[in-house]
Amino acid sequence: MNKQDVNFDDLVSHFSSRIYGSRKGKIRLAVLQRDLLAQIPNLQDGTLNILDIGGGLGQMGLYLASFGHQVTINDISSGMLDMAKAEALAQGLSDNITWHHGGYQTISPKAYDVVTCHAVLEWLAEPALLLEKLSGLVGENGIVSLMFYNADALVLHNLIRGNFNKINNQDFSGMKGGLTPLHPVSPRWVEDRLASCGLQVFYKSGIRVFSDYVGIKRGGNEDDEQVLAMELKFSQQQPYINIGRYVHFMCRVTAVRLKKSTA
Repeated sequence: MNKQDVNFDDLVSHFSSRIYGSRKGKIRLAVLQRDLLAQIPNLQDGTLNILDIGGGLGQMGLYLASFGHQVTINDISSGMLDMAKAEALAQGLSDNITWHHGGYQTISPKAYDVVTCHAVLEWLAEPALLLEKLSGLVGENGIVSLMFYNADALVLHNLIRGNFNKINNQDFSGMKGGLTPLHPVSPRWVEDRLASCGLQVFYKSGIRVFSDYVGIKRGGNEDDEQVLAMELKFSQQQPYINIGRYVHFMCRVTAVRLKKSTA
C-alpha cells in the first residue's frame, strides 16, 4: 500500500451508518446491482470467480457470493474486513469467500471472470496504477466493474453552492479524515487511461444524478422510494450520467491488453 492511500480503519462505524445505511447508500447499491445483473448474463448462475477490490464492509462481495460464486474480498482495512466476515458468517456465505487483507498492489495476478472496484480509485495517491493493475487481474472474456467519484460533478456541486474560491483555486480535495475523496477523478481521464491499459468501457451509468444537488426537499424529493425510482430511471440517460456524483463504468478486455499478455 502506498503510504498516501487511505485506510478507513478509524471510520468503520461511520461508514456503516452514514454511507451504507443512508438514502445515498441505498441508491448506490441499487444502481450497481441493477447494472451488474443486466450486463453480466450469467451473474445468477453461481459459476464465476470474482474479485472485489476495496470490498469494505462486504455489501457487494456478499451480494455476489449469495448467487453461489467464489468471491475474493480485498481491503486494506482490517476493521472493515472483520465486520464483513461477521456478516458473511451470519448469512452463511463464509465458504464462498476468500479474504485478502492488504493494498490492491499485493493481490497476485489471476484471470478473474469479474473484477469489481467501487469507490477506491479516488482515495489513492496514484490512481493510474490501479487501472493498470485491473487490466492484469481480469480474464480474456472477463468484465471489470469500476465505480469512482466524479470530479466533474464535484465542480458542479461547488458552483451550485457558490464555493467559487474552490473553483478558482481548483481545490476539490476533501479534508483528511473526512469522507470527501482526496483525489477525485474525471470520467474522461479514467476512460482514456483504461483504454491505454487495454480495457474498453462498454457501459456507463451515473449514481446520484440529481438527489445530491437538491437543496430544500419538496414534493417527491421528500420520499425515498420516489427518489430511488427517479435515480434509477435517469442514471442510464445522458446528460445525467455525466453529472452523477459517482460514475459506473463496465469494461471488457481489448486487443491491446491481449497483445501485451501474449508478448
